[in-house]
Amino acid sequence: MCGIAGIVSGRVSALSENLERMKDSIAHRGPDGEGILVKEGCALVHTRLSIVDLAGGSQPMSSHNGRYTITFNGEIYGFKKLRSTLNYVFESDSDTEVLLALYLEFGSAMLDHIKGMFAFAIWDDREKILFCARDRLGEKPFYYATTEQGDFVFASELSAIVESGLVTPTIDPDSIYHYLRKLYVDPGKTIYKNVSSLAPGNSLELSPSDLTVKRYWKFPSVKESVSLSAARDELVSLLDSAVSEQMVADVPLGAFLSGGLDSSTIVSSAVNHTSNLTTLTYRMAGGLDEGDYARSVANIYDTNHIEMWEEHHSLPDLILKMADVYDEPFADSSAIPTYLICEHARKHCKVVLTGDGADELFGGYVDRYRPIVHMLNGDRADKLQNITQFICYKVANKIYPSTNFWQRSVGADFNVTGKNVTEALDSTYGFFSHAELASFGMEKPLVLYDIDLDGTVNDALKIDSSNYMPGDILVKTDRASMANGLELRAPFLDRDVVEFVMSLPGDLKITSSRDKILLREAFESRWPKKVQGRGKQGFGAPVERWLKTPAMRAMINDYLGDGTNIRAILPDGLVDKYRYEGGYKAWTLLTLAVWLEKNKAYIH
Repeated sequence: MCGIAGIVSGRVSALSENLERMKDSIAHRGPDGEGILVKEGCALVHTRLSIVDLAGGSQPMSSHNGRYTITFNGEIYGFKKLRSTLNYVFESDSDTEVLLALYLEFGSAMLDHIKGMFAFAIWDDREKILFCARDRLGEKPFYYATTEQGDFVFASELSAIVESGLVTPTIDPDSIYHYLRKLYVDPGKTIYKNVSSLAPGNSLELSPSDLTVKRYWKFPSVKESVSLSAARDELVSLLDSAVSEQMVADVPLGAFLSGGLDSSTIVSSAVNHTSNLTTLTYRMAGGLDEGDYARSVANIYDTNHIEMWEEHHSLPDLILKMADVYDEPFADSSAIPTYLICEHARKHCKVVLTGDGADELFGGYVDRYRPIVHMLNGDRADKLQNITQFICYKVANKIYPSTNFWQRSVGADFNVTGKNVTEALDSTYGFFSHAELASFGMEKPLVLYDIDLDGTVNDALKIDSSNYMPGDILVKTDRASMANGLELRAPFLDRDVVEFVMSLPGDLKITSSRDKILLREAFESRWPKKVQGRGKQGFGAPVERWLKTPAMRAMINDYLGDGTNIRAILPDGLVDKYRYEGGYKAWTLLTLAVWLEKNKAYIH
């Protein structure tokens, strides 16, 4: 895993200082090496986190004749087997050179042959063509912009685009709206109008005459006639294979273990491929601590189990730090513990397996998906349960009027609205509502999903896998890990696993009474008894408690008070109404305000 950047321009030879600034801005993504290669019309930048082929594999890397040059961020799984099929004389043991060889043999069709997490750019020095691609689920980022002078700039992080000095960013009101609704910027866009994000599963080709973006991958169609037992056996085989492929590394490797279903499944598979797996658990004081569950799994599999304990940190300092780490407004409160976990984990490993992706694949977000199942079935849970839920919902709203968790989970069956799955899923987001934002004169942007929908609960899983996962979950893990020189790998996001699970009917994943059905059927026998009955436990931080501390109250005054930068972006009435409410809306405003302060030069 690394940082990549580059400029395509007829004046690139005069942009050495710009390239250096870009390289320096992504140095944290690759602390083990760096390089800039300037060709006629193009310069490629690379900062390296060495994981495979430590002695070789330096980038940017060129083909034998110098015609093709690549800068690559990520990992290609199964690359050694793939390499054996190619007619190419290799000079390294790296997956980077395999990508070069594939491009020489197949051109853009190379993408059909690879799986992994990746973002890369290949320059053809003869034809003056730049070919770029991003992985199918969006594990690795790729940002780009065309400047007023006609230069093309790209990078792993927005900061490098800004640091190039060739783009003057302009904040996009549509992205602000999306952020207020969902805590993150739409992954199909960026916080800036004039900087783009290459969407997951897309490629880009820049020629002297044109720029073309194409989707090379979509979710498969659903196969209706699949039995649960057959699906179970196939999933076990595919996931075990994915874990095996993702454990290839020339550096210390471990696995995060929360004691939940997803991480426990990954650990149960990983121990079959190593004699001494290191498992890492982050323990926090209070109700979010899952250390006992994790230890029960570690004991069964006799792992080298390490418990990393929460330490005291200055919250205001961490919030300021996150504004730099995440590059865009990002209000998922679990960003902070995720960053701290990665900081701790880097002391023990350089590569860590995670359980990311399972919730989106198997229907783990019960508060969002179950109401949709009820809606599609045209029914509700039994009347007594509905009455009980409704009473709890009303009481929770009375006691905790600003705590969106209660509104989303306890009252989920009573919140969902809409004519279809897309509208119903959107209605389950309980942060700033469309009505609230409209009341302050903010216009709702049009959001389109490039997904084939079939009117089942699978639509919700696909939408979250295309929007929430690459916009929130994978942004969180990529930035937090790369800021600490750590590589995270997610076997659930293996191409074969994803394509298989997404091809299955929704009722093999979630129904009105069961969640993660297929995952439980396939792997429950591998979990300790105390883990088997667990439901989804979120990883959010205690925002309510945080915002009541004197330090945080002072920070709210400093960043949301009169004359602050956020008031140049949002209506005063909105800021004044929610700044002291003490819940997620105040947290969302504060996070945005801190980011705006650090990027105030781009407020127009």
